[in-house]
Amino acid sequence: MSAFRLLLLCLGLFAVVTAAAAAEEPYKKLYRQGVELNKKGDLEKAIGAYTKAIALKPDAAGIYYVRGRAYRQMEQLDKAIADFSSAITIKADYAEAYNERGVTYIGKGAKDKYRADFKKGCELKNENACANLKKFK
Repeated sequence: MSAFRLLLLCLGLFAVVTAAAAAEEPYKKLYRQGVELNKKGDLEKAIGAYTKAIALKPDAAGIYYVRGRAYRQMEQLDKAIADFSSAITIKADYAEAYNERGVTYIGKGAKDKYRADFKKGCELKNENACANLKKFK
């Protein structure tokens, strides 16, 4: 392969990688914006930013997870459970999501559901889920 062809190949690869990174940037920016808003206690705006990020990247389990936590903080438990469930659907081994959904089920008094989630989270090596499983027998 000539040096010129190798250079063209490298430039093409660089262009593809750069384009892929740029395509993700709005999603990441909205995610970071949501995290900052959440830290400031502006949960409604944080949820709005997370929702926009999900629209751009609907397969991002982590965004559903953080939005679920914000919903739980606002005591919108059904929405929180739906988001934790979406995170788990996308990433079946998302131990933290099992634990958080379990914590949310406590608020609904759903003993069988929170115990099952803590058990699954513990099986996936989440220390908080293991502690919650012992605490909420």
